[in-house]
Amino acid sequence: MRRLITESILYWIQEYHIDGFRFDLGLLIDWDTIDAVREEAVKLNPNIFLTCEPWGGGYDPNGFSDHGWSSWNDQIRNGVKGQNPKDGLGFIFGQWQGDLNHDAFKRFFAGSPRTMGGQYLDPAQSVNYLESHDDNTLGDFIRLGLGRVTEETVITNLEENAKLGPKELALHKLAALSLLVSQGPTMIAEGQEWGRSKVIAQTEVPDPDIGKIDHNSYNKDNETNWLNWDQKAMNTDLVTYYKGLIALRKNYSALRRSSPEDIRFLKTKGEFLFAFVLQPPDAETLTVVLNGDPKNSFEVQLPSGTWQILADDQAANIVNGPRLKESVRVEPTTGIILRKLP
Repeated sequence: MRRLITESILYWIQEYHIDGFRFDLGLLIDWDTIDAVREEAVKLNPNIFLTCEPWGGGYDPNGFSDHGWSSWNDQIRNGVKGQNPKDGLGFIFGQWQGDLNHDAFKRFFAGSPRTMGGQYLDPAQSVNYLESHDDNTLGDFIRLGLGRVTEETVITNLEENAKLGPKELALHKLAALSLLVSQGPTMIAEGQEWGRSKVIAQTEVPDPDIGKIDHNSYNKDNETNWLNWDQKAMNTDLVTYYKGLIALRKNYSALRRSSPEDIRFLKTKGEFLFAFVLQPPDAETLTVVLNGDPKNSFEVQLPSGTWQILADDQAANIVNGPRLKESVRVEPTTGIILRKLP
C-alpha cells in the first residue's frame, strides 16, 4: 500500500504536473508512509505542497508538523466562528469557543506556532480555513448562530434564505478579515465568498429533512451540493470584499510572510478586541484591528506615524484611504487594516 500511494503521487507529479496533494483522514496513514511520500515527492518538486486532515483514528496536527507536512487548522476555524452552532460560538459572535480566551486566540494570527501554544513548527504548515465540504457552510453557520433559522426550520423561499442581512454581512466580513490577516496558507471553500447556503433538495429518495439546512451534505448527489450562482448575484457586497482582501494579501507580503517575531500585539481594553503590528524586514508595516464585540466600539491607540486605511467594514483594498494619526475607532463586529506611510 505504501508503494501504491507513493508511486501514484510521483506519477501525478510527473505526468500531470500536480504540485499539491491533500489527504483525507491523514492519521489513518502510518508515519513511515507519510515520510516516504514527502521524501520521494520533493525529489521531483522541492516546493511540493502536502497537507491533510490531521485526524482519523485520533488527532495529531503536531505529528504531521514534525514530519514536515501541513494540515488543516480546525482550531482557527473553531476559534473564529465556533465548531457547532449548538455547542458554542466563536470570536465573530463575541464569544469564546471551548477553552479559548483572549491570549490564546492571538496565536491564530501568528500561524499557530508552538512557541505560542499552537500546533506547528512553521506557520506555513497551518492551513487556515473557516469552511470546508464538511459540516455547515460558513453562511449557514452564521444563519444558525444568529437564530435566523434552526436545524428544524423548513425553508420554502430559497432566495430569501440566501440573501444576507446587515448583521450576517458584518459577521461574514469580520470572519473573512480574521482569516486573511492570519499567517499560513488560506483555504476558502466554494461559495464561502457569498455566504452560500445548503438546503436539502427535493429528491426521488424519501427524505424527511427536505427543505432544512444541511449539516453535512457528503451523501447527496443533487442540487443540495450544486453551486447556485444566483446567490452570488444577491450578495455581491461580500464577493467584492473577499476580492479586495485577497488583493491586499497578494500586494502586502506582511499579511502572509510575517514570522511570529515580526508580530507585535498592542494593548487593548476589550475582551474581543485585537490590535497587532506586522513589521517583517523589507516589507511595508501594517496594523490590524479586529473587534468581535457585538455591542461596544473602541478607540485604539496607533503606533507613532501616519497611517492609511486599506480595509474597513465597508470595503477592502481601498485606494487613497483616509489618513490617521494617534488612534483609530473600530465599531462593533468590524475590522480595519492600515499601512504606515513613509
